[in-house]
Amino acid sequence: MEMQRLTDSISYFPATESPLSADVGIIRCDDVTWIFDVGSSEEAAAAINGISGKKNVVLSHFHADHCDNIGCVEYDALYAGKYTCSKFDAGTAVEDHMYFENGIHLFPLPSSHSKGCVGLEYEDYAFLGDAVYSMKKDGKIAYNTGLLKEMITTLKSINAKWFLLSHSEPFVQPKEEVIAQMEEIYACRINNEPYIFLQ
Repeated sequence: MEMQRLTDSISYFPATESPLSADVGIIRCDDVTWIFDVGSSEEAAAAINGISGKKNVVLSHFHADHCDNIGCVEYDALYAGKYTCSKFDAGTAVEDHMYFENGIHLFPLPSSHSKGCVGLEYEDYAFLGDAVYSMKKDGKIAYNTGLLKEMITTLKSINAKWFLLSHSEPFVQPKEEVIAQMEEIYACRINNEPYIFLQ
């Protein structure tokens, strides 16, 4: 796989299926390069280690395909959800919106898919990892009703025009379309039911 460029400052190393490894976002700012997820493949680790200068890593959530390489890549600072930080006993927990002088915006993202998801917004793009995806409940595809509502509210508050969804084809999707898909699922809810089942 080769690095894919979205803008002069934003690139990504595409996800792979064998081994299962998430998309790795690369945001080059003046003073530091931000890495969104580190993947799990040797190629992703090599791509990250090939970047010179100061590097800050953001982990979207604690799933192996997104964070397995954390022990073999070089970085200066680590940011993740509180749950992920506790698993690694390292990093700065993203428990509220965090804004940096170089334009990076980190934010907690309620999600049915995994506990403690985090997103990264920069310019017109927002890396969301797997946050918009479902969970498995009693062997069925499901969303937590309350978390889905909170996620929709959070996504609407993001200024970015494009959402980047890991493992997705296309990787880059219009904000309005992603939110519309989530609202369509939320519309299937049943009063007082904590989960929305899709099968």
